[in-house]
Amino acid sequence: MNFDGHEQIDAMDFACRFFKARGGVVEDQGLTRDILLPEAAAQTLGMDEFFRVGPEAVAAEDRSKVHAVQLHTPLLDRMLTLAGESAPFARAELKFDYIKTQGFDRLIEDRFQFHKSKIRVIKTGEARTRYLVLTCRYTAQSDEIKQGLVEICVNLDTGVVIPDMAQGLSHLQKDFSVKKARGLNEKEIESIRTVVSRYGQDLVQERLASFVESMNRRFQRDTASLDAYYQALEKEMRQNLSRSGLSQDLVREREEKIAMIPAELAAKKKDLLNKYGIRIDFKPAAAMYLTSACVRVFVRLISGRNNADFTMIYNPVTKDMDPVACQSCGAGTYDIGLCPNLNINCLNCLG
Repeated sequence: MNFDGHEQIDAMDFACRFFKARGGVVEDQGLTRDILLPEAAAQTLGMDEFFRVGPEAVAAEDRSKVHAVQLHTPLLDRMLTLAGESAPFARAELKFDYIKTQGFDRLIEDRFQFHKSKIRVIKTGEARTRYLVLTCRYTAQSDEIKQGLVEICVNLDTGVVIPDMAQGLSHLQKDFSVKKARGLNEKEIESIRTVVSRYGQDLVQERLASFVESMNRRFQRDTASLDAYYQALEKEMRQNLSRSGLSQDLVREREEKIAMIPAELAAKKKDLLNKYGIRIDFKPAAAMYLTSACVRVFVRLISGRNNADFTMIYNPVTKDMDPVACQSCGAGTYDIGLCPNLNINCLNCLG
């Protein structure tokens, strides 16, 4: 079966969308397309501002007039490289056939732990909220390198990570925006950086378990070899001290070398620790900005004679309550209490 026709259609469609996304004008000329690009966009491709693209069969007839666009051609390779330099960003609206409207008091009681306090539901209301599903490429670097992808889902209105939400999105209807998606503002970007820094390593801990175990095993093996080597070295050097005929200066010099063995061994072990220590970096690979219907549950947390009102969010994707943001450290939590300053805090901040 010959797939050349399908391959060519996909490549040309991608090329046209690429040109338009960079402010270009595309005119259909049948088998070819006339392209007019802004000067800066043309320079990044190494092209003139006006040029013509087409399939290899047409370009082969006169390469001075038509540039080939299909797989493994230089122009398409440059476009793919440029398109991959920034993480894809999409916007979508989540659609639901049904959203829970009652029973939130029982759901909250079952989901949350309240430290020396109790909760009371005051009222509920339909609302909207925003989520960001961020796909990150993680790189764990030690004596070896391990890479992979991890998804982090964050409620942009509260700044907390939503466990297991990404898995529930696959079966939901989404209306994607066809307009060019606006990125996040600086405050939202900083919030995402904080989330990745706070939760990233925990999210990849299970995936890196065998990698960490391997690096620890190598570290222990090499440390044991170092200990054995320096123990044998010290033993040999002490035995040599008992040999007759050694001058006092030579004895003193060898004793000084023996005395330096613990420091040298410690330095070698530090080098091993640096070698097998694991550094994990995260780099955004893709992002999907979601707007969603939700239910805001207005509640009152009561602790003795003190109380504080705040809102919780029912998430129709997970069919669960989102974690509450601690009002002191910002971390998402299902274990909360009321501090003397009437803040809703996590257990760590309650002390």
